Amino acid sequence: MPSQPAAVTQTVERPVRRRRGGPAVEKAISDAVIAELAEVGFGRLTFEGVAERAATGKSPLYRRWPDTTSLVIDTLEKLRADPSGYRRTGVLRDDVIGLTVHMTKTLHGVKGEAFRSLLGEAHRYPLLLARFMSQVLDPLFETLTDLLRDAAGRGEILAERLTPVVLEVLHALIVKRALLRARSPTKKDITEMVDEVLLPLLVR
Repeated sequence: MPSQPAAVTQTVERPVRRRRGGPAVEKAISDAVIAELAEVGFGRLTFEGVAERAATGKSPLYRRWPDTTSLVIDTLEKLRADPSGYRRTGVLRDDVIGLTVHMTKTLHGVKGEAFRSLLGEAHRYPLLLARFMSQVLDPLFETLTDLLRDAAGRGEILAERLTPVVLEVLHALIVKRALLRARSPTKKDITEMVDEVLLPLLVR
């Protein structure tokens, strides 16, 4: 009898799972925090939910952050726009509008949804609110305040009008629109705020 041909065994190569590390894990966690904030809110955000969405273990989270407040604030702080990315033109009106647009550009899309979600909940968590104000919101607007003070120093606007209330006007309008209209302000919105409210308070 003719001999049977030897069976050919096919070797199936399985894809090698590479362990992510460093910046890749940090970005996955950051994206997961933003998505969780937008979807479930701070009150229901957990390390477990973030880890699952980021497709990573819980250990990296527990090693770096003691609680969800620290995790959320650290994430939002890193997402804040860098004021050095805006180059001043020397024209006060253009710079106020341009800088405000630049500083709020990260508040669109899912990041904007996360930001609005946190704004709506923060008052129920005193520690979260305090850190949100000092580490995220205040630095966001301090650059604009510095711009206005520089203009006052050059005599372009009345220095005595730079009261705490006036300095908060633009900030308050931005936050109010973000909360009540459930969207981040557009350049048109910001232009109207500057032309119709802020500058008239400073130059009349």
